Amino acid sequence: MRAPTALRPDVPSFGYAAFLSINATSIWGGIFPYLSAPCQTPLTTIVFYTVQIASFWAAFCVCMAVTWARPAFARRAHVLAFSVPLAFGPLMLVGAMYLESLAFALIVVAAALIGVGSAGYLMSWQRVFASLDSARGNMALIKGTGFSALLYFFLCFIPTALTAYLIPLVLVPLAGLCLWIAAEGTDDAQPMFDDVPREHALVYRNALRESLLPALSVGALGFCSGAIRFIAVTHQDLLSTINIFSMFALLAVVAAFYGAWRIRTIHVDLMSVFRVLFPVAATCLIVLPFAGEWFTIIGSGVTYACFMLATVLVMMHCGQISRDSGINPVFIFAFYGTITYFLQMCGYVVGYASGSEVTLGVEQLSFVGLVALYVLLLVALVGRRVGKLHTNRLEFLMLTPKARRKEASAEIAVSRAVRARTTAEADASEEGRASAAKGRATRAAGSNPAVSGEAGSSAASSAVAAAGSAPLVDRLSKQCLRLSELYGLSSREAEVMELVARGHSGPAIAEMLFISENTMRTHSKRIYAKLGIHKKQELLALLDEV
Repeated sequence: MRAPTALRPDVPSFGYAAFLSINATSIWGGIFPYLSAPCQTPLTTIVFYTVQIASFWAAFCVCMAVTWARPAFARRAHVLAFSVPLAFGPLMLVGAMYLESLAFALIVVAAALIGVGSAGYLMSWQRVFASLDSARGNMALIKGTGFSALLYFFLCFIPTALTAYLIPLVLVPLAGLCLWIAAEGTDDAQPMFDDVPREHALVYRNALRESLLPALSVGALGFCSGAIRFIAVTHQDLLSTINIFSMFALLAVVAAFYGAWRIRTIHVDLMSVFRVLFPVAATCLIVLPFAGEWFTIIGSGVTYACFMLATVLVMMHCGQISRDSGINPVFIFAFYGTITYFLQMCGYVVGYASGSEVTLGVEQLSFVGLVALYVLLLVALVGRRVGKLHTNRLEFLMLTPKARRKEASAEIAVSRAVRARTTAEADASEEGRASAAKGRATRAAGSNPAVSGEAGSSAASSAVAAAGSAPLVDRLSKQCLRLSELYGLSSREAEVMELVARGHSGPAIAEMLFISENTMRTHSKRIYAKLGIHKKQELLALLDEV
């Protein structure tokens, strides 16, 4: 896959980029910062952003509860259910400029609509990306994130008066259309969409237990971003600069990650990402109160970019959990969102407690930095233990399937040739040994036949014992590992393949891996499709040739 072809925009990546650019402006108030001065009193500013972040978090909570209790209802949710509030929210802000008597009420309702609409869009896109295979879904997320930064930079050059109408009248319908097209192409027959959480409570309970620490680690970064967000929205001179810098940082990280993904397979888990981002965010928070205005902008932007990067990885992580375990993608993503954005809301409250003076002072920044650093350290201490499930690890198989398939074919061809030569040599050697043994038997005939019988029996017993003591389990594990590397199988698919090769039944494998039987059958179909085989006997033959 060539880089220009891989980076070509498609419906999912472009639609997601349009939504992220809308969300990026909405996080910082969208068109709210451009309202007239009477609408931007300190009270209305704080109320607007507080209602927006609270409604955003509440939408995740409600969606998680509805998906658990009424999964069919959540599956039928239409794109318009989220497009309407996301479009009407900015329009109500425009109306607040002309209806001064209703300005405060319109601003509050607009904040709630923007928060609910943004959360609904995010969960709808998560459902689309989870329905794709791992490579396509992750690639669409990476491209969409990169394109969103470029689109946001383009919006920064558009006049303010035009932006107020461009978002609700152009970008929101465009993002909704792309989401509708992508959702129509979703394969609803996958087990993850038919799954009823209450019928597989053990599977869900196990997944949530293993996902708690990763969710807390991302939430700790969200706590820092929430505090930074309050400081930024109450100091409008810093707001746009911080957001632009954070988008630049995110674009650079995404580009570097894509470059690494093209040349190697990457395995990473959210706790490891947190351990990498933790010192970056902690350093920015420590230096923030003492380094001057420019570092305040840079440090705040880097800290917020860390959280944005973590949220992208969360979407990939939840998609992988859904594919591997057959869990409803909206439910598991809503679980992460509930924890993450609750902690972000707590960080916003800490920012409010630090004060909202016109001029940023050492006291305010020190208070925010110390509390945020304490949360980071606390989560780092609690999160030293990483869950045992392999689904805690994100897997990015190298983007060279053709080269991998050629390598597999060459290796199997060499293996067959070596095996044929070895078999021929073994047959010739066996014939020689048989002739020699026949001569010795003739010379010793009649002397002591009982001894000869005992010797043959003892040799056979030794051979059986030697065969029984051979490390067959290790050999099969290595064969499965090599075959998964050659054919690009995921970790879960390799795990299922090895259990099938060892003779375990489908229901037994499903029970061992905490997945449903439908998910187990889906994994088997994908494994056979990637290997180009149709039954278990062909799998065993292919493993024997590696």
